[in-house]
Amino acid sequence: MSRLTLVRRAIEVVMTEGPCGLMNRTTTFLKWRVLSLLERNERTRSLYYRLFDPIEYWEQRYADDRDAGPGSRGGHRQFKADFLNTFVDRNDITSVLEFGCGDGVQVELAEYPSYVGLEISKSAIRACSRRFANDETKSFFLYDPPHFLNRGALEAELVLSLEMVFHLVDDAIFEKTMHDMFGASTKYVIIFSSNCEEPTPELHVRHRRFTDYVVENFPNFDLIEKVENEYEARVSDFYVYEKQSEHGGDLPS
Repeated sequence: MSRLTLVRRAIEVVMTEGPCGLMNRTTTFLKWRVLSLLERNERTRSLYYRLFDPIEYWEQRYADDRDAGPGSRGGHRQFKADFLNTFVDRNDITSVLEFGCGDGVQVELAEYPSYVGLEISKSAIRACSRRFANDETKSFFLYDPPHFLNRGALEAELVLSLEMVFHLVDDAIFEKTMHDMFGASTKYVIIFSSNCEEPTPELHVRHRRFTDYVVENFPNFDLIEKVENEYEARVSDFYVYEKQSEHGGDLPS
């Protein structure tokens, strides 16, 4: 970015947000520069993962009227909607709970009898509330992983996570979110994500082999289907998990 562009951007921020807004933006910019340097070095990458604040990142992103990314646009968005709508219809799903609903753009294509969306960004929740103000089948709540305690108040036959898992760069938040997701499902969990341990230059992305974590921590769920992404440029595929019957064995005749 050239100096002239920076000056123009600074003037624009001052005019819309005032001097304090410019100071806050500058502080945020410097913080991200430091985080970027930590992430690039293998010896300091673990420190970066601990310091990265996903709530701050996504709140700023949605507050700036930016969307969740290319996965929520065009044909890729339609591909996800077609698969999920077909799955819900084929399996007679009556309730859906999504972790990481974003600004609701993807949900606009959803055909679910009942839907609850959870999101860490207040700006995204406000956007969803406006977008679906007249839709009585949809509800939205703010999700704060470290302070989220769910003892059956929120549950659904199908729990979703669409291109969200690889945004959980911190180990503690990743583990907490995975437990919240599988703990809220009464029948199915569908995760649309990458499943590899490849480095990435994007600060808000950390690829993991999450399927290994599921096997180790949720033995009562079986991976029953994997559907590859028809868009080669994207790294995510569908992973469908089904909860095992609590009864086990044959039912009495």
